[in-house]
Amino acid sequence: MVNTLRTEQHSQHSSLAFRLEDIREVDKIKLFNMIRTLATLVFLSTMLILSGCNPTPSHATNEIEMGLEQVQESESNLPQKLPTPTIQSESGISIPAIQGSYCWGGTCADYASLNFEDNSPVQVPVGEAISIDMGIGIPPDEISISEYVDKSNQSITSTDGTFQLPKKPGTHYYSAFVRWSSPQDSQISLGDTSFTFVVHVR
Repeated sequence: MVNTLRTEQHSQHSSLAFRLEDIREVDKIKLFNMIRTLATLVFLSTMLILSGCNPTPSHATNEIEMGLEQVQESESNLPQKLPTPTIQSESGISIPAIQGSYCWGGTCADYASLNFEDNSPVQVPVGEAISIDMGIGIPPDEISISEYVDKSNQSITSTDGTFQLPKKPGTHYYSAFVRWSSPQDSQISLGDTSFTFVVHVR
C-alpha cells in the first residue's frame, strides 16, 4: 500500500515536473516569437526611414518636382495682389465691381451668394460694348460672364472680356469669373477671381 502511494506520488511529481517543463518551453517559444516580431518591425522601420531619405530621387519624383517648379515659375509671373477689374463702356462710362469669391496668392475667400445689393446701377446707353480689363499683362485662360435679368440668367460668350449690352432697357445684373491656369495642365488653377456689377440700360 505504501509502495503504491509512493508510486502515485512519484508519478504525480513527474507529471507536474513535465507540465512545468512544458510551460517553460511554451514561454521560451513566446519569447522567441516576440523577439522575432520586434526585430522584423525594427528592420521594416529602418527600411522605411532609409527609403524616405534616399539621396537619389526616383524618376517619378523628379517629374513631380519639375512640374511644381514650372507651376511656381508661371505663378511668379502673376502679381501677388489680387487684380481689380476695370469695367468700362465704349463711351467711357466706368462701372464699379463688387468682389466675389477668389483664390489668389495662396489665399481663398468664399462668398456664399452673388453680391448685387452693394452695386449701384450705372446708366449706360442701350447696345454699347462693355470691356473688362484685369490689369495684368498675362491674359486669363477663362472668362465666364453671366447676365441676370427677370429672375433668369444666361451665359454671355466672351473670349477677351468684351460683350454687347442688350438693346432692351432695364436693369441688368452681371457676374464674371476669371481664371488663370497652368500652361502645363489646364486643370491646375494659378489664380481665379469673381465679381459682380449692375448696369441700367437706357
